[in-house]
Amino acid sequence: MKVFGISVLPELAPGEVPFWRQTLRGFSQCAFQAHELCALFLIAAATLFSWRLGAFFVVSVFIGTVVARLLRGNADLLGLGLLGFNSGLMGLALGSFFEPNNALRIWMPVLAAVVAAVSVAMARWLLIPYLAAPFIVIFWAIWPLAETMGLMKLDLGAFPDAPVTPIRAFVAALGAALFASATGPGLLFLIGVLTSNWRHAVVALMGAAIASSLAAHVGAPGTAINSGFIGFNAVLAAVATYALIAPDLRLAALAAFIATWIFSYVNRNSPAPALASGFVLTVWTIMLVGRINPRFNGEVAEAPPEVRPAI
Repeated sequence: MKVFGISVLPELAPGEVPFWRQTLRGFSQCAFQAHELCALFLIAAATLFSWRLGAFFVVSVFIGTVVARLLRGNADLLGLGLLGFNSGLMGLALGSFFEPNNALRIWMPVLAAVVAAVSVAMARWLLIPYLAAPFIVIFWAIWPLAETMGLMKLDLGAFPDAPVTPIRAFVAALGAALFASATGPGLLFLIGVLTSNWRHAVVALMGAAIASSLAAHVGAPGTAINSGFIGFNAVLAAVATYALIAPDLRLAALAAFIATWIFSYVNRNSPAPALASGFVLTVWTIMLVGRINPRFNGEVAEAPPEVRPAI
């Protein structure tokens, strides 16, 4: 691991990373980083917003990593932290949408384990990156069953209108990626990503700026923009596209625009919280278009069938 070009921890192949580093990277993958120091900043961000949120985050990632190891998840994915971060997102979501009671404390570790199992299964059988799909699918599955499970949904109410404060909105959108919609957590998120990859930090800010500006242009409630609620899917979509598909600012900007629209659509029409569905559907859409796009390239189309890219 390097911090600003300085080696801090020995560089290891993903399959050789020890358990404690696998766990830390599970936190950092919530920002698409495999970086132990970034993980500490993300934990601090969630804890600054709410000690309970921070505790749920830590316990969920730990359980998710243990379960993934017990299920013999892919060693390289474990080493990158990719089999633990969905469990962490589930813990953050549970702590954000339900009242703290004994039922929540019981279900949180259980659901973290379930999400880890789904992550291992998707890693084996899904042909595209599963991103945050495991936690979204499980959360949506339990949402209509919440009362039966003893979980009490929080009444978050509607967003009142207010003047838009751009800088606050940009930074809060970063924190909202961890369900920690505030300036302090957003700054910690930004610093964490910055210690890992300064380019990703710039892309994250760009995604937040695009979403906030677009939302302000169409007249979204000011508090929804200032809280980062509208912008966090764009942040995740921009960084994920830049990190996983191509390091292209144009593509990352496009992803931020699309994710903002998809998130808005799902949020208006879904009976359950939209969560990070905007960014997941956006990245999948861009990947699909990328597979189709060669068919529209004249040079590729004229090539012999055996060398044409498969769809």
